[in-house]
Amino acid sequence: MELRHLRMFCAVAEFGSFTAAAEKIHNVQSNVTMRIKELEGELNQQLFIRQKNGVMLTSAGQIFLGYAQRILQLTDESRNALLDNASPRGLLRLGSMETTAAIRLPKVLAKYHARYPQVQLSLMTGTTAELIKAVECHRLDGAFVGGFHQNASLHQEEVFQEELVLVSGIEFESVDALASRMSAQTVLAFRTGCFYRSTLEHWFFQAGIIPGQVMELGTLDGIMSCVAAGMGVTLLPRSVVEGHGTRQAVHCHALPPEFSHVTTVLIRNKDSIVTPAFAALTDLAHAQFAIDADIRPARAENMLASRLACFDAA
Repeated sequence: MELRHLRMFCAVAEFGSFTAAAEKIHNVQSNVTMRIKELEGELNQQLFIRQKNGVMLTSAGQIFLGYAQRILQLTDESRNALLDNASPRGLLRLGSMETTAAIRLPKVLAKYHARYPQVQLSLMTGTTAELIKAVECHRLDGAFVGGFHQNASLHQEEVFQEELVLVSGIEFESVDALASRMSAQTVLAFRTGCFYRSTLEHWFFQAGIIPGQVMELGTLDGIMSCVAAGMGVTLLPRSVVEGHGTRQAVHCHALPPEFSHVTTVLIRNKDSIVTPAFAALTDLAHAQFAIDADIRPARAENMLASRLACFDAA
């Protein structure tokens, strides 16, 4: 079994076609087909079901895919680990919650790309549950997720704290007024597996609140726009709401302390090698988030001073 066999196998599994895989890896279709047959013969297992419009993995192929991806990932990691530590390079696959990607990461990624242009950086957004699974299976090198998790396979480190708030249209001026009418409200949320959604559901349960219904939306902009239009309520970090274009059309309501404070955590698989590219990203993220934490209190104090000045002038 050779690495080229594994790369061809993974390419066929990804693109669902020998022809498409051959084009992707710059090879001829007949050679890809032959190497897959050799691999199936060596394993004594059929890896693909051949169909008129392509191929699909057999159950054995699905099992083997995880091992093949891991072998290739370890090969890349070992190669990167032997490179000059002062010059991060190679592939770096990150994951993030959409809220973190929208508000917290742009400065980090921009600085990282400028400093380390030899790193091929990719970012995938998803729910916390999806990101943890991707890191466990080595599809991602690391991810920014909500909260710490009881998972022995993960290395976890805090990167910043968020304040979660209940967000409603401007017609609700207090959380009490909103709670009394929650049975008529629609909860706008990301799909199941979202850390913020599970936090909101936990608060509802503890408070004995039963919302009217839950509507899943796929984007942060979609959720905020619907809340601003009076369609329902959601739970998001205060920093996300304050940085969004619809902030003037919504109200933020404070939650009990046990639900309002959440830690955003950078995770990686304990079995993975910490490459220079990942180490540099971690250092840069900690530095940028520390700067952001210093700026936010100063900005809040300036806003309060401006408001007091307006009252004094009146």
